[in-house]
Amino acid sequence: MKTLVVIGSTGSIGRQTLEVVKAQECLLVIGISCGHNIELVTQQVDIHRPRFVASLRKDPSLQVCFPRTRFFWGSKGIEELLDAARPDLVMISVPGVAGLRYSLIATEVSGRICLANKETLVCGGRVFLDAVQKNGVELIPVDSEHSAVFQLLEGDVKPREIFITASGGAVRDLKKAELQEITAAQVLKHPVWSMGEKVTIDSATMVNKGLEVIEAHYLFGLPQERILTFMCRNSVIHGGVIYEDGTVKLHAGVPDMKIPISYSLNHPERRPMDTEFDLTSESLLLEDIDEDKYPALSLAREITGHHARQIAYNAADEISVEAFLAGRIRFVRIFGIISSTIQRIDLDAPTSYNEIMEIDRTARIIAEEEVLRCSSL
Repeated sequence: MKTLVVIGSTGSIGRQTLEVVKAQECLLVIGISCGHNIELVTQQVDIHRPRFVASLRKDPSLQVCFPRTRFFWGSKGIEELLDAARPDLVMISVPGVAGLRYSLIATEVSGRICLANKETLVCGGRVFLDAVQKNGVELIPVDSEHSAVFQLLEGDVKPREIFITASGGAVRDLKKAELQEITAAQVLKHPVWSMGEKVTIDSATMVNKGLEVIEAHYLFGLPQERILTFMCRNSVIHGGVIYEDGTVKLHAGVPDMKIPISYSLNHPERRPMDTEFDLTSESLLLEDIDEDKYPALSLAREITGHHARQIAYNAADEISVEAFLAGRIRFVRIFGIISSTIQRIDLDAPTSYNEIMEIDRTARIIAEEEVLRCSSL
């Protein structure tokens, strides 16, 4: 049985990954990692009995409860876990730019990376892809949209265009003027998906789709103008490909992240899932996206392929979303902070991880300055 390490096991994707593995009995979980959720990781260790566990927060009682498990603590813990475990597969489900470091290490110690971390490609760009190629690692996307296109492209000729879909998030039926006073609680009520706070807000600003356009650019080797975006309100169409002869292939199914998770773990096989898609009860309708209402998507297209600006886009979004959740800025200020931060970044494309992180650090400082400026308005 092949071995698996789940980086970010207590997050939404990490929890669902462990549920899929338990239900299918398809892999041996030999390692898991978490940030500070000791209570949940304790339950996961009790169920899956991994040989290795990493946690940012040190809790010696875990070692007492599970004497046969090797624990790693602190900021280097996940790196040490990956080096010790050297699994067949790694699920990268930790959010944020931190995931890039773990993805790069995974290229050196595993045979397949199941990638559920957008920042790895948005911020890592060619640096990460070069590491994948150099080490001969399989890269399988987990995002439902990229998984859809990946599956449609497999074994086929290159299409003229591809497309990915967006739900529109919680604000999709509000007019632009109505967004001025919207609260975090309102934005977090996603109409379709159950996700973490950051990605739910990114769904509402369409930053999430902007990040996915950039990600698709690197995954599929297409310029941004050949990566189309549409709104699918019920999220049953995840993606599609369009060929030179006008043929369109759609990937549709229940909006359940366990399906692309299972595919990434079992590829090229497909395991039975406890899901049923009724074609007669769901509308297969796509709509154009109003990029005036969602300017973050247009901005992402403008900077696709400009590595330093991509890093700044992501860093500024993380800072502004944190500020919005903390009540420091209004929802409508998020885009302005991202845009202003990018305008102030004038750096060459990075060629190493350290250079990537230096651009990220610089962008975060600038973004914090922009947050303070918006807070005073």
